[in-house]
Order: sequence, then C-alpha cells, then structure tokens
Amino acid sequence: MTRYHLELVFAAVVFLVGAIGVYGATALDFGWGADGPQAGFFPFRVGLILMAASALVMAQAVASRGSLRRIPVTDHEGMKRVLGFGLPIIAMVALAQWTGLYVAMALYLFFTICFRGKRPWHVALGVALGVSIATFLIFEIWFQVPLLKGPLEIMLGLG
Repeated sequence: MTRYHLELVFAAVVFLVGAIGVYGATALDFGWGADGPQAGFFPFRVGLILMAASALVMAQAVASRGSLRRIPVTDHEGMKRVLGFGLPIIAMVALAQWTGLYVAMALYLFFTICFRGKRPWHVALGVALGVSIATFLIFEIWFQVPLLKGPLEIMLGLG
C-alpha cells in the first residue's frame, strides 16, 4: 500500500461520512428560521465541508500521484499488526449494537489483552471488568450521559 492509495481511501471515507451527515440533515429543517438555525443547519453544513475537504484531498492526491506512489505506508508485517488491532475494534463497534457498549468493551479488552498482549486470563478479566465498570460510573453516574445499552445491561436494571 502506498501513500497515494491511503490518501484516496481516507478521502473516500471522509466523503462518505459527510454525505451521510448531509443526508441525515435533510430529514430535519436545515435552514435558518425566525428563531435562528434549525436542527439540521449545522450538521448539513459540516457534512458539506467534509465532502468538499475530502474532494480537495482526493484532487491533490491525484495531482501528486507520481510522487505519492513512491512512498510506502507500511510493509506486510506492519499491516498485519495494524489490522490485528483495527479489525477487533471494528468488531467491537458492530457487537456493541446488540450487546451494548459495556459488554462489547469488556469482551474487546479481554480478548485483546489475552491474545494480542499475551497476558494471563485473570489479568485480562480484571482489566476488562475494571475499565467497563469505571466507564459506566464516569459516564452514567457522574456525567449522567447514557451510553449504548444492550439486553444484558437492561436486564440488570442499568439501562
């Protein structure tokens, strides 16, 4: 993978995020009302800015493709390490949709510490539960900001 490919992929992802934001904002009023900006005003404009910035990055990458193709981003071994941590994080985000954030976080930490970090299972379990409980206390109790709950948290009366 070269820097050129990385620039194009990143620009495409940012463009997609901006397009999703614009699409979501169109479901709301995104103009300026008598009482000020409507609910979709800022999301719509931020989405447009993201789309424009990513188009500029893509155009710049295409214009500089000759030099960017000579810059390697990582080798095969480095890519394996990046994917070794990146794919489990993506799996955690996907799993959180069904299990809730706290259970998904605990599972991610446990398996990452056990298998990637090669630590004993009881250390991994302690860290995973400790971080999940601390996150719950900080966000749910102290800041009173509810995070994504799954069936287990709801069953335990935490949601």
